[in-house]
Amino acid sequence: MCGILGTIPPTSSKRFQTALDTLRHRGPDSGDIWQNEQISLGHRRLSILDISDLAAQPMHYKNRYHITFNGEIYNFLEIKETLENLGFRFKTLSDTEVLLYSFVQWGEECVNKLNGMWAFGIWDSHERKLFLSRDRMGEKPLFYSFNNGKFIFASEQKAILPFLKKVEPSKNFTNLIKNPYLYEGTENTLFNNVYRFPAASNGWLIDSQLTINKYWSVFDNKINVPNSYAEQINFFSELLEDSISIRMRSDVPIGTALSGGVDSSTIAAYVSKNGNKGGNRISANWQNAFTACFPGSIMDESSSARCISEHLNINLNEILIDPSQSIKDIENYPYMLEEIHEVNPIPHIQLYRRMRENGVLVTLDGHGGDELFAGYESSILHAIPDNILNFSGLKNVLRTYKDIHPDSKQFQGMGIFKIILYLFKSEFDQRKRIKNSFQCKSYDQYDHLNRHLLDLSFCTVMPTLLRNYDRYSMMSGVEIRIPFLDHRIIEFAFSIGQQSKIKDGYSKSILRDSSRKMLPKDIIDNKSKIGFAPPIIDWVQGPLKEYILDEIDSSSFRNSSLINSNKLKTQLFKVINNNQSMKLYDVERIWKTFNIFLWEKAFLIRK
Repeated sequence: MCGILGTIPPTSSKRFQTALDTLRHRGPDSGDIWQNEQISLGHRRLSILDISDLAAQPMHYKNRYHITFNGEIYNFLEIKETLENLGFRFKTLSDTEVLLYSFVQWGEECVNKLNGMWAFGIWDSHERKLFLSRDRMGEKPLFYSFNNGKFIFASEQKAILPFLKKVEPSKNFTNLIKNPYLYEGTENTLFNNVYRFPAASNGWLIDSQLTINKYWSVFDNKINVPNSYAEQINFFSELLEDSISIRMRSDVPIGTALSGGVDSSTIAAYVSKNGNKGGNRISANWQNAFTACFPGSIMDESSSARCISEHLNINLNEILIDPSQSIKDIENYPYMLEEIHEVNPIPHIQLYRRMRENGVLVTLDGHGGDELFAGYESSILHAIPDNILNFSGLKNVLRTYKDIHPDSKQFQGMGIFKIILYLFKSEFDQRKRIKNSFQCKSYDQYDHLNRHLLDLSFCTVMPTLLRNYDRYSMMSGVEIRIPFLDHRIIEFAFSIGQQSKIKDGYSKSILRDSSRKMLPKDIIDNKSKIGFAPPIIDWVQGPLKEYILDEIDSSSFRNSSLINSNKLKTQLFKVINNNQSMKLYDVERIWKTFNIFLWEKAFLIRK
């Protein structure tokens, strides 16, 4: 995992270095610049595979091809063997060299052979053209801008901002921030004249013209799956085990973020199973689990994480999340994260920071399970139309929805009238988003639940979640690998029907049943869904209270051009004064608005 930067035409070394230094957190181990009369390429390195200097970037091939690469190619050993049989000879043990030679051999078609996460640029000095690519799900970020006759691409927007004449909000900033889950799957960013390079896409920059095309779509990759549920479980289990095995390849210690929920527990179980086998470049130091603790709060799942770690006999580092330790950094977080967040990022940032402090540089996490296999309460509702004429199926869906809510006033489900309104509006909105994003004519081949999950996975929640976790972890120089997002698993997930995802009163049924023999029954059968988020109501009323009161009394808050400061002040006072009607999701939305103000301070006021 690293940070990349490039400009065409080249930039003076001093100015380019200043911009590259904004990515130092992504690659704390080393950094380098290469440039000629055509281009400047920069790289900040987090050393994971082949930590020797031989694997440093930018990397070159015969003075023609020059690469700067962020990510990991998990199947690099298999591709390397193929390339060696074709006559290539390797100088390093890295996946970067494999990627570069793959491009030399197969051109842009090389990406179809990759199993991994990536954002990279390759400059062809002979033909004077730049190739850009981003992985299928957009796990690794890539941004670009055309400004004053210069093309800039980078891992984060902050590395592009020094090249702009003026840093200002996007012209449609107000619309974008209404729902921060709706713009990450588009080219839009919060900055004017900065664009997001799309996932699953390649691009060529030739004579200052950028052409982008998609090389992969889940709609074009449905697979044949077994008809019986039992055979589907076996099929999925084999996919997941291999996905985790190749993601355990590392020359540094690895670990896992363990919440105690089904997703993270499943990943931990397979990590333990594959780690005990060893070999094939699997890290020898893998027995490291980390969990965030919120003592006395409904958001605390540390007891479940403890149960899993004892069951699997792996080390558990319990991280007591203390927001007071991060108050001094709160205003720096919007600069590092670059986006508007509904969920307060303190727990996530502290978790990955402690991983780094404990020497763990790679973590295999359980993100994606909810989006692919229907883990959210709202997702369950989308199975209602699929079962409207099936009484037992409808009863199963409604029971699953009811049981997913924790027993707390902070979590409440919708009544039947709200459910009907929600489904009608959601169906219309998601159909429009998916058809706009994929220009696909095959939307109706999926059942209602899978249509909704497609929207979550490619247009709204998943892109936002991947963006957030990339920033959370890279702030501390930690790499997140996500086994559920292996493209083979994604293709499988959208080739099975809703009856394999919601079954017998359980959400994520096939995921649960794939690991049922490996995990305690209490974990597998736990139906409630909490999610990894802080007890924000308690925090606003407690350790963050003084900081918030100081901020809302400041002149910069009163004069903010991006928020209604009077309205937000009233809302924050309601939370602080312990208004009993406030629910978790209400307060998260209030925090989102406060975060808009912090973003404004970070980029427009503080400079």
